[in-house]
Amino acid sequence: LLAHMMKDLSTTSRAIRLLFISKYLERIADHAVNIAELVIFMVEGTIVRHRKQPV
Repeated sequence: LLAHMMKDLSTTSRAIRLLFISKYLERIADHAVNIAELVIFMVEGTIVRHRKQPV
């Protein structure tokens, strides 16, 4: 994306917006994970927040 921005400066504004959108989508996904973890805790009483991730 950065290489494309360097080649054609007219796309810089769109590329920056795309970067912000991807940042915001990642944050939304993080919130969704937090909500799911809280729901599991409320339903099962199991804390799944600090489990090790499978490799």
